Amino acid sequence: MTILNKSILFLLLLLPLQVQAADQPPLSFANSLADEGDHYRAITEYKRFLHLFPDAPQAARARLSLAQSLIAGKRWAQADQALEKMMEKDRNSPLAAVAQRTYADIAFERNDYLTARDRYLSLLQNSTDQNDIAHARYRIGWTFLEENQIDAARQSFAQLKQERSALLSSALDDYQHLPQKSPGLAGAMSAVLPGSGQLYTGRAKQAGLAFTLNAAFIYGAIEAYDNKNYTVSAILLFFELGWYTGNIYNAANNAHKYNQRQQVKQKGEMRQRFGLNLGWQGRHPALLAVLHF
Repeated sequence: MTILNKSILFLLLLLPLQVQAADQPPLSFANSLADEGDHYRAITEYKRFLHLFPDAPQAARARLSLAQSLIAGKRWAQADQALEKMMEKDRNSPLAAVAQRTYADIAFERNDYLTARDRYLSLLQNSTDQNDIAHARYRIGWTFLEENQIDAARQSFAQLKQERSALLSSALDDYQHLPQKSPGLAGAMSAVLPGSGQLYTGRAKQAGLAFTLNAAFIYGAIEAYDNKNYTVSAILLFFELGWYTGNIYNAANNAHKYNQRQQVKQKGEMRQRFGLNLGWQGRHPALLAVLHF
């Protein structure tokens, strides 16, 4: 066999491998970058793949992975666009359901609860997967809870499995009965005696400062008036009015902050108990929902 014939035979043997490589272009490099957390370069590689092979069998996976890397980089608007494009182009792919669920999750993760709720409702309408349905109902309940709409949250949680629904309902009862401070009472107390509203809300240092400053200005104004320094007395009273008004506002604001801290703490405990974080398994986002009994 001549050298020319041997070369032709060798090329013919390589042809099936080349055809296979062309039919199934690799995503391994882009995936490895995403797995290593190098999402900036992974995004470039996924885009390169989709530019060269927009109709390849792995294109749907590439589009989803591109969106996931954009999410990891908190590039929310671009991630939305990527997922919307995927849901339109790959609507018949098994990954379309994953895209729709992720599309709702990222709105929740960026605290856009109204948008998230709309997307979860769409997921409920379009999915027959029981895990997706339970996930959507659970997250819809949380969107209401984050907006402090307790009754609406309770109704959504009630559609979950009985045991979990009962536990969430009990947690909501605890949330509704958190110790609270009355902003009106705090403001009224500081109007009567500056600093007392701050003391009521647990701000002892602010209470001492408010009492001292108001007392000093009032004392100074009275002394100036007794000494017939009416102009100085008027100036001191002018500044005292500002301190006095600020003292009332500060006491009421402290009460609001106290209540918010209690709510944030309780919701944090609920998150830990019932699970509510978008975690990552490799390059793929996954809901970390662990129920502790």
